[in-house]
Amino acid sequence: MGRRLLTIPAAAIAIGFGLITLAGLVVGNDLGFLSTLVSLFGVRPMTDILLQLVVITVAVTVLIGIANLITVHFGRIRQRKGGWGYSVVLMISTLAVIILTILERANILSGSPSITTILLENVQVSIESALAGLLLFSLVYGAFRTLRNRFTGWGVLFTLALLIVLIAALPLPGFQLISNVRDWLMDVPVSAGARGILLGIALATVVAGVRVLTGQDRSYRE
Repeated sequence: MGRRLLTIPAAAIAIGFGLITLAGLVVGNDLGFLSTLVSLFGVRPMTDILLQLVVITVAVTVLIGIANLITVHFGRIRQRKGGWGYSVVLMISTLAVIILTILERANILSGSPSITTILLENVQVSIESALAGLLLFSLVYGAFRTLRNRFTGWGVLFTLALLIVLIAALPLPGFQLISNVRDWLMDVPVSAGARGILLGIALATVVAGVRVLTGQDRSYRE
């Protein structure tokens, strides 16, 4: 019974801070009485403070995640578990980047471009490009498995779209028609699908916010 009573002030605090933040972000200067209330009670400065607290909380969460990452992989190295060599590489690269960043921020290491920028552009970007290149083989293998397991119209459509995109990407003459079809696919269906995904993310965010404001979300109460 006592535990249930504690959920009431927790829900009230969450709803109150949520409404303050929402009012500070949504209510502008041209909404008449609402704008007057927001200015009178100093809602916008309170919203700025709350957002700064959120940024600090997220930063602390990232630090906790990095500490947990180092702890877990250090345990794998100490116990010689399977794949501990990868953990060694991860530990060395993580600590090296952290130390280099601290030295650069302290103006001990200087140069243009900075060492961390060189690592980002020459190492991480190269690795990401290599992984993106593997996407080709993943798509081809996925199309093959789709048609092999079950021959359906959607599988044929997926394979045709994949072939059109891949052929149009080749630097060969005589594929202008295929290139036009590829451009249409990227501008119309793909763009529409991406916008649909973004709308779905926006609606899910709104629903999650409404659940918090109405006290239905239990994550902050347990």
